[in-house]
Amino acid sequence: MMAIERSLLLLRRDIFMFNKRISFPGYAVTEILLAVVIISIAFIEISRAYANISNTATSAISMSLSSNLAHAAMERVMAQDFDAKGNENGDYALVFDGNGDYADVGNVATGVQSISFWIEVDDITSHTDYVIDLNGTDYIKIVDGEVTVNNISSPTYYVNGISGERTIATIDAWYHVAVTTATGINASDVDIGRVEGVGYLDGRIDQVRIWNDVRTATEIKTNYNRSLSNPYGDGNIVLCLMMNSGSGNIVYDHSSSMNHGSIVNAVWTSQFRSWSSTLGREGETVWSNYNDVDDFNGISFKDSDYTGLDASSDNFSGLGGRIAVKYVSLNTGTNPYSFDNSGSPTDFKQITIKVGIPGTSDSTQLDAIKSSKAAQDYALTFSPYGS
Repeated sequence: MMAIERSLLLLRRDIFMFNKRISFPGYAVTEILLAVVIISIAFIEISRAYANISNTATSAISMSLSSNLAHAAMERVMAQDFDAKGNENGDYALVFDGNGDYADVGNVATGVQSISFWIEVDDITSHTDYVIDLNGTDYIKIVDGEVTVNNISSPTYYVNGISGERTIATIDAWYHVAVTTATGINASDVDIGRVEGVGYLDGRIDQVRIWNDVRTATEIKTNYNRSLSNPYGDGNIVLCLMMNSGSGNIVYDHSSSMNHGSIVNAVWTSQFRSWSSTLGREGETVWSNYNDVDDFNGISFKDSDYTGLDASSDNFSGLGGRIAVKYVSLNTGTNPYSFDNSGSPTDFKQITIKVGIPGTSDSTQLDAIKSSKAAQDYALTFSPYGS
């Protein structure tokens, strides 16, 4: 017992002498060490709190940027027409089977310099479609997916409003084609869907317009997917076949010429069949040339390749996203109404845009419904045949 007590006394002496040798006025070393430990712990906690705040702020910024990009993309998509042919519910077109189907219009006018039409073909491989015959010698055809003319002098071609473009890249998709020439053509025996004695069209055609002047690139670009406000009162248009009757054997000319045509074997589409059944691009390669909602279907994008998305560029560095478009049908049996997937064209398309949030596996998602118009947007001053 005496030995233990002696050992404790010696230990206390050693500690006292240690504190005495290395001490600060008023503070023992043990007190200083304890203070350092407390300060260190406090610094670690402050660092953790700052890191948490920083991470939260970074996540909030990332989500905000992702949301901004998603909204900018959605605005760009929703600004386009419902379909390449425009926003028209209940539109029709004529169907030609490539074997004896055509519309016979006859004598239209002399001095024709511009021809335009919408077309959807069923074959672009080792195949020729004879689209519009003007007089038996001068005509427009599509050879292996390329718009071509016969005996039309120095033609300028347009596809979907793009000057110099001649390619029909996809079957079952609508394309707007225009051909102009400075040399007037005598359109004395016009047939739609065939060149008599040569061949026929296998596909669909709509909105045939023939003019007696050279339509400028601006005019073609501006009006190719818009209804003409007053074809009857336009002195330059000599044939305007809207092809919206949907029944009967007459295709009506809405110009003042009233050169109505007779339908031979060709049939009318159903209302919705005139929409593009294939969702996707019709040869367009850049956003600025996309002309309808479903051109955006299936594309991926990032901040460096979405030119035209908004007024600026590279605003969302490091972000990217993808877009999907599908036909949907309105389900009136639910309350509120909902939309169901549709395997065939309807007058509703759903757009879904997802943009990734950096540093996570999450994404911002936006959904919107684009609807065709309930009625066609024609503002005819006069037409005896309706719209």
